[in-house]
Amino acid sequence: MDKFLDNMTSYAQDLKFEDIPQDVVERAKHFILDAVGCALGASKSPPAIIAQASAKEISSSTPSKVLGSAEPTSPDLAAFVNGAMIRYLDYNDTYTGYTTCHPSDMVGPALAAASAKPDGNGKDVILGTVLGYEILCGLTDTPIFEGSTGFRHWDQSALGLVAASVLSAKILGLNKEQMDHAVSLAVSSHLSIGQIRTGQISHWKGCAVGNASRNGVFCSMLAAKGMTGPNFVFEGEGGYFNAIGNKVELPPFGNKGGEFKIMRARVKPFPSGYFSQSAIEAVLELRDNINNVDEIKSILLETFPSGKSAMGGDISRWKPETRESADHSLPFVMAVALMDGNLEIRHYDEEYYKKDNVRELMSKIQVEVGEESSNAWPDVPLNVLSIETNSGEKFSTKVAFHLGHYERLMTNEQLENKFRPMALQYGNIPENQLNELLSKLWNLESVNNIDEVIELTARK
Repeated sequence: MDKFLDNMTSYAQDLKFEDIPQDVVERAKHFILDAVGCALGASKSPPAIIAQASAKEISSSTPSKVLGSAEPTSPDLAAFVNGAMIRYLDYNDTYTGYTTCHPSDMVGPALAAASAKPDGNGKDVILGTVLGYEILCGLTDTPIFEGSTGFRHWDQSALGLVAASVLSAKILGLNKEQMDHAVSLAVSSHLSIGQIRTGQISHWKGCAVGNASRNGVFCSMLAAKGMTGPNFVFEGEGGYFNAIGNKVELPPFGNKGGEFKIMRARVKPFPSGYFSQSAIEAVLELRDNINNVDEIKSILLETFPSGKSAMGGDISRWKPETRESADHSLPFVMAVALMDGNLEIRHYDEEYYKKDNVRELMSKIQVEVGEESSNAWPDVPLNVLSIETNSGEKFSTKVAFHLGHYERLMTNEQLENKFRPMALQYGNIPENQLNELLSKLWNLESVNNIDEVIELTARK
């Protein structure tokens, strides 16, 4: 018996909605609401349009409705569309451990699986989301990538794949044996490589975990009909651990000696790579000291190693050519925050990353690994910022916990203030419909038919 698989699926089989503490349920609703908002914000993006059009071509006898359009499609394609939309803006949440993930990616397959059930409801989505966080964040807390292949060889979607297969099997009602096969089918055949997030970044950066979710849901559908997968899929000689890097054990699960992982996830206040959140806040703190950006001689950001490698590691981060590269560029997001006093979705839509004055300011920004920031990571995303002017004045600050970190939670009002512009301006949802959608999301455990929520994400 594969002990890793057995431990994980046994926990999943045993977990019930009633086992989840109320504070965890409330936190889950925060992340589900945030994920739906991010999906609406991305609903008119090129990848979303492509994904929606592809899904619309497919019909199913057990359809799932898709975020943003409420069009029916197959459950696996619904998981892909939902996931791609949630992730594309790089605005949904983050969890940090040995590596980094965006666990509300799992809201996509949770909604798709619940929508495929005749009686799929809000409790199903909350349960599936909490379970998805347990698996994905638990894997993120292990040194699974620190083997011979190294982190850069595998994409984070290789972890999301595991979580999506477990949570979709749970929501769809698979028994223990079927769930084991669903996970085995998924992880034996659908690993993604690290090149997805390297150099000039493409549309697929925002779609890769959505695709992993699609595969997870598809494999759950196969297993429900009797398809079997290979044994010892994690611990075997040719298994997942030997392919990925390290054999690991998941940390204690929530209600089994550990804290529910969802309680240590972080909401993003800005639409950019996670490592930049506290850096942008630092820029905004110092901005009032600068009358004109032309006065700036140099800017130094001291960050942690993963921040440097992901968002300031090569020349592409100073010369981004795509929206996806720009949201993973520390120089770009810092320059925009200095110039405009904020970072918003529109800065990418209007291709600020190609403007000469933005590029000129970016050229003055240096990103280095700082000892203090390195020692604080991963619990504290500390960024230390220094700005020197042409006249010799120097200003410096440091930001540890950005707004939305679990040590500095967003209020319900702040979360709604993030949600509303995405739904109104990009999702084109009328105000009265938006208010109804928010009410459903805040009271998700009382929603008896999850399609009621999904339908409210489409303009009526």
